[in-house]
Amino acid sequence: MKINTTRFGEINLTDEKIINFPYGIIGFESNTRFAIIDLQEKSTMKWLQSVSDPSLAFVISDPWYFFKDYNPGIKDEEIKDLKVDKKDEVILLAIVSVPSDISKTSLNLLSPIIINSTKLLGKQVILYNSDYGTKHYIFNIIKINSDNVSKLTHRESIEEAKK
Repeated sequence: MKINTTRFGEINLTDEKIINFPYGIIGFESNTRFAIIDLQEKSTMKWLQSVSDPSLAFVISDPWYFFKDYNPGIKDEEIKDLKVDKKDEVILLAIVSVPSDISKTSLNLLSPIIINSTKLLGKQVILYNSDYGTKHYIFNIIKINSDNVSKLTHRESIEEAKK
């Protein structure tokens, strides 16, 4: 299947890449079919692209990459319609907000996206009675992690040059 996107042009997708969100994404309930677009291998950020709306795409990420202690406490009844048989089928992601001032880039930890990777069913849930919010800033975490990667890469290239 070919889909058109405003960000990535025309993309070929197999049916195994399309995730059905029976309730849509909050605020976009009429869009129920999405695909995860991975532009760079090993990137912490990916895109959740609508199959039916070329302009609708969300930046998404693994929240534990930034917040190791994240504990959404999702109850089984909240995801029963995802038909999860085994816990390892579940992928949990957070929507990333990237404003024009990128230093204010944040994760929405209050409303994670949960995907059954086997049955290709997804749902965004709201964590009621939670201390999490919709804006958990990550720019400094990204900067620290990228600096560490740069130092490691630089150190590795020096070691390689010494050989």
